[in-house]
Amino acid sequence: MRPVSLLTLLLLVGLTGCQSGSQPEPVQYSIPAEVEPFVKSFRDEAKKRNTPVSTDNLIITFGTAVSEDICGQCQLTSGKTPRITLNGGAFCWQQASQYERECLVFHELGHCLLARAHKTDKFPNGAFVSLMNPSDVTLYATCRYPIGNDECDKRPRRDYYIDELFDTSTPTPAWGK
Repeated sequence: MRPVSLLTLLLLVGLTGCQSGSQPEPVQYSIPAEVEPFVKSFRDEAKKRNTPVSTDNLIITFGTAVSEDICGQCQLTSGKTPRITLNGGAFCWQQASQYERECLVFHELGHCLLARAHKTDKFPNGAFVSLMNPSDVTLYATCRYPIGNDECDKRPRRDYYIDELFDTSTPTPAWGK
């Protein structure tokens, strides 16, 4: 009988120890001022598409995410405040256009708030199908150095990419065929 009692006691102590450590963090909101307009725009775009999201519990900081060539990272842990680290370096943020910054922030919010994974599919024209692609934040930006008659102004594609961010069944647009 004693071994069972000792085992029960150990299990009880182990379970209560786990419970006290799994308390959710309090709600936290900390966003750099220069990122705040993009978070607000994300909420507005979600609302337009009848997909309201809460950003009440969110932390965004500038730093080096995983490595210097990665521009952003979402950290999602159960019971913890979602945290996004944006690389504030020249390549990722300082020299990025407003559209590129928006793409980066929306991409990371897609991970943290919409539970979207990376999507590498491409349209027949070679453009990524989703803003959730792992390597291109110029999907609806203008080119920095327009040369010849290429399609440098991709701003008309913005609505499609944001529609697809909130609804993965968004049909292929005419420019993607």
